[in-house]
Parts: sequence; C-alpha cells; structure tokens
Amino acid sequence: MPDKKLGNVLIVDDEAIIRGMLEIELEDRFTVHTAENADRALEILAAGNIDLIISDINMPGMKGYDLLRIARQKYPHVKSALLTAYNTDDYIRLARENDISNIIAKSTPFNFDEFSAIVYSLVTESIFGLERYMLPDYRILAEYVVRSSSQIGAVEENIISAISRFYTPEPFVQILLEELITNAVYHAPVDQSGKEKYEKHSRVDLQEHEAVRATLGMDSEKYGVSVMDTSGKLTKEQVLFRIDRHVHAEGVLDESGRGLHMSRLYADRLIINIKKNESTEVIFINYIDKKYKGYKPLYINEL
Repeated sequence: MPDKKLGNVLIVDDEAIIRGMLEIELEDRFTVHTAENADRALEILAAGNIDLIISDINMPGMKGYDLLRIARQKYPHVKSALLTAYNTDDYIRLARENDISNIIAKSTPFNFDEFSAIVYSLVTESIFGLERYMLPDYRILAEYVVRSSSQIGAVEENIISAISRFYTPEPFVQILLEELITNAVYHAPVDQSGKEKYEKHSRVDLQEHEAVRATLGMDSEKYGVSVMDTSGKLTKEQVLFRIDRHVHAEGVLDESGRGLHMSRLYADRLIINIKKNESTEVIFINYIDKKYKGYKPLYINEL
C-alpha cells in the first residue's frame, strides 16, 4: 500500500521542462499539480484542496506575485512561494507589498535538495531546527546554551574553531555569529509591555526561559548555524521591511535589521523561522564547495 501523500502542491511555470522536473522531484511525497499560466492555476485552485502554490515570477499574462495575491485573497489557507532565476533583491519590495516571504532561486545547477526541504517545511509547518534544511547525513557538531552576555565571545570562538576543523571559514562568519547571537541576547527578551528588557553592551544575565540556543551542524556539502531565542517577538512584516530598507539603501544608518541584512548578504542561505510569542530561529548556511551558483533566495517562515 503506498504511503499517504503529505499534501497538495501546485507548480506554476510557463516552461514545461521546469514544471516537469519539479513535479518529478516532489511526486513521491506530495500530490503535484502543474499549470502553465495563472489562469490555469486559478482553475486548479478552485477545483482542489491545494496546500502550497509555487509560481514563477515572470510569465506571459499575469505575473506570479499577482497570482499569489489573488490566491491568498480567495484561499487564505494556501501557503505560497515565488520561483525565479533573476536577482531576488529586485523583488523584495514586491514581496513585501504582496505579503510574500519565500522566494526560491533557480540556482545553477538547480538545488533539488534545498527545494524539497523548503516545500516540506512549508506544507507540514515543520520549520524549526537546522536538521530540516540539511541532507540525511547531517550531524550536530556543537550545541551551546547562552545564559549571559559574558558567554557570547566564547561561544563565537568555539563555533569558529569547530568549523575550522573541516573548512577555513570566511572572515564574515565571525560577523554573522556576533550579529545573530548578540541580537538574540539583547533584543529578543521583552517585558509585559513589549519593551526590550536589556540594554545593548550592558552586562546581561538571562532568565532561564530567555536562554539563547546556538547549534552548529554539517552534512556532506554544507554547514549551518542555528540561533534560537524564546521570544517570538520578530514578525515576517518587520523582517521584510528591514531587508527592503537595506536592499534599497534607505536603511544604511538603521541599526535595526542590520544583522539580518548582513547575514543574508554574506551567508549562502539565510532562513528565518518565527512562531509568534514563542520562538524565533535564524539559520545561516554555507556551502563548502560553492557548488550552487546564482542569486540568493528569501526564506521567512511564520506560524
């Protein structure tokens, strides 16, 4: 008896070869529907129980972001993602205006493993955990619990040292760790009024429920670092707003969002997972052999 499918995915792309190869990649775990344009996609949405729609941005007729906006208005439960071979940064403002937080990049070669991981996480809402975005041979190299600002430097150095055992980390990795861990320690905890509890650069001893967790792991082609806080204070709208301002050079002097922008700029992949009032996880991933060429995707998931 065949395994039960995990959900229904609709792929919309005017190129038949793209539709075909993505369908083949997903069909073992999902019921896959395909459409060559927005009109056909809307017919499929009206007829079936689609869980996720993935649309190319540039198609003849209606563009992908317009399709996703209409789909979300008519079918609020349907999750969505855009697909493009062009510079994702060119679409950040459109993504923000249309409430789109996932843009999958058509890398060269196409990264099927990453594509499958993102689809799985969106359909099943299993978004948290570095292991979700790694290959089956993934292993944890180090885990840390940060309970005090005095630990930040040591944790950063330990992670850099662990990476150095199998790969020479780029200088920016230190910057990414500093930004993400420091932000989680100082900016995540809030009081009952929603105001940040701690002042940056001061000595901070977190309460037990405020502890920040950092995880380093790797598989056969990449390594990743997850930094998780327990606030869930960040929102998808805030992330898109901050990235948009930095991408368009409007937020050059903004301290808020600088860490996220730098992480997305320097890391091969940046993934932001949010569960409101519970937890925020920021993951950065770097490919060891730099196999996948092309523009960087946008991955922001909010439950």
